[in-house]
Amino acid sequence: MKSSPISDRDTNMTDPNIGVGADILIEAHQLVTGPRNDTYGDVVDDYSKVIDIFHGLTGIRLSLADALLFMVSVKMARLRTNLDRNRLHHDSLLDAIGYLGLLNQAYQDLPFPRTVAER
Repeated sequence: MKSSPISDRDTNMTDPNIGVGADILIEAHQLVTGPRNDTYGDVVDDYSKVIDIFHGLTGIRLSLADALLFMVSVKMARLRTNLDRNRLHHDSLLDAIGYLGLLNQAYQDLPFPRTVAER
């Protein structure tokens, strides 16, 4: 079996049928449930701060979905820049997937389209 970069990072993947596409999904899951969560805490609490800062700067109160989708947009723009140069930037792709995972996690914690301020 050919070793993939993610399995080299001790992810305990033992299924030989998991391909490269699944590798990045597993890697993103491990980041948002492990190091990201340890560093930044609960997604709703973390993005409450982001929303408050953005509101202070712009006067616009984002919903939690808006804040996370803004981050996805940043990563998509970076992916587009690299794809235009015929490159796929792994970290930007990983981050975009991770932010979408956080959106799903936040959805479980806070029904949309309410803002964090309304919870």
